[in-house]
Amino acid sequence: MHDAWLERWQQGHTGWHESAGNRNLKKYWRANGKRVLVPMCGKTPDMLWLEEQGNEVVGVELSEIAAQAFFDEHGLKYERSNGALVEYRAMERRITLHCGDYFKFRDAGFDAQYDRGALVALPANTRPRYAQHTSSLLASNAEQFVITVEYDQAVCEGPPFSVGASEIHNYWPRLNRVAAIDDIENAPPKFLEAGLDVMHEVVWRTS
Repeated sequence: MHDAWLERWQQGHTGWHESAGNRNLKKYWRANGKRVLVPMCGKTPDMLWLEEQGNEVVGVELSEIAAQAFFDEHGLKYERSNGALVEYRAMERRITLHCGDYFKFRDAGFDAQYDRGALVALPANTRPRYAQHTSSLLASNAEQFVITVEYDQAVCEGPPFSVGASEIHNYWPRLNRVAAIDDIENAPPKFLEAGLDVMHEVVWRTS
């Protein structure tokens, strides 16, 4: 699975990337002054927006291509250092990206989480491990903000995968469904080609 994702970045096949950031993050996010964990962050500009709200942002990403692109595309100076995971630290912003296997990331005590493309990128047999590991990195009262998609997987298979309410509540009982928006117009081409006509982007947030 790792090789497949790295290959996508190498070939520029990153259809999940939102170059303008996520509209629902900007509408429904309310945790400021936090230390925010962004798993499998890619090069999302959402990290800049979160930092501008007064947060310290820590992303974890498999591909160094994505990390370098994030800093280069936004004109951010950074320092790179080696460790268990390769670290990219912005010199003038409170943003740090760690590159490598997310399950080897051990920093903890985050009091906020933002997940837009991590949970839905993983197949069903990997999601429980992801949720458990993420929970181990969060403080007990951490504010969580998770975006999923819901659609008929009989029409087309992910990624992104459809993740329903019962699964979300099994991982994180404190999450509440605050919005569901039909986002079929932004679905990857394979979904439209398969004939899918409804795909909801669902926002989950702690109360």
